[in-house]
Amino acid sequence: MNNEQIHQNIEELSAFLAQYAMALLSNGAYTSRIMRCTQRIGESYGYDVGMIVWLKNITLSISQKDNYENRRTQITSNPPLGANFRIISELSALSWEIYDDKIPLQLARERFERIMQTKDFTFLQSLFFISLANTAFCKLFGGDVGTLLCVFVGTFAGFASKQLLGLLRIDIRGIYVVAAFVSSFVAYIGVYLQLTSTPEIAIGLSILYLIPGIQIINALVDILHEYTLMALSRGLNMAILLLCITFGAYMTLSIAQVNLIDV
Repeated sequence: MNNEQIHQNIEELSAFLAQYAMALLSNGAYTSRIMRCTQRIGESYGYDVGMIVWLKNITLSISQKDNYENRRTQITSNPPLGANFRIISELSALSWEIYDDKIPLQLARERFERIMQTKDFTFLQSLFFISLANTAFCKLFGGDVGTLLCVFVGTFAGFASKQLLGLLRIDIRGIYVVAAFVSSFVAYIGVYLQLTSTPEIAIGLSILYLIPGIQIINALVDILHEYTLMALSRGLNMAILLLCITFGAYMTLSIAQVNLIDV
């Protein structure tokens, strides 16, 4: 293999690894998993991989094992965080397939693109099932039939507004404030119409779908794996989002002038 071919390979590999790591992070993988899977792929092609993972960007350095002078550094900007366990599982499986079967980089890239292009649900399907799932929590907290209706409609309206504002590229913190307000206010309308005798459950659970549970868990996992700075970054980010959710719900309570806690 001549120098030009080596140069091309390391350029293609660094771009692929950066894209691969970014996909894992943006779909809800914890830091240790991102590092292991990315380094496993690099090792499969004869390269050492070093990484620094942050919420906003990933810095990735790769070097050829038998020729340290052949090395590259790649920096990527990450999209907003989400959660898709199917993508995480399939990308992890892809890293093992590359490691075990030594498949060519071009084929690995094609399979990566196929994984990322596969759609789980349409927008309307996601809207319905998330509303239904959030409504299911009502029974756990003792909600009545009217509460089920309030939570379903509130979640439906809030999630729809969240997706719409996302398409308009509104800041994520503003999206959470608006979505929490819309969900809780729509649920309050049902309370105002006396559809439920448990208003605290109706309004409280209408915003439950917004709680960034996956990211909170990932912050705890990062602490356990000693990625402390990343854990702090995740934790602060999630704390800000929780404050945004609280502010959105507080707007509803202020407008409605209701007290959900009896002191």
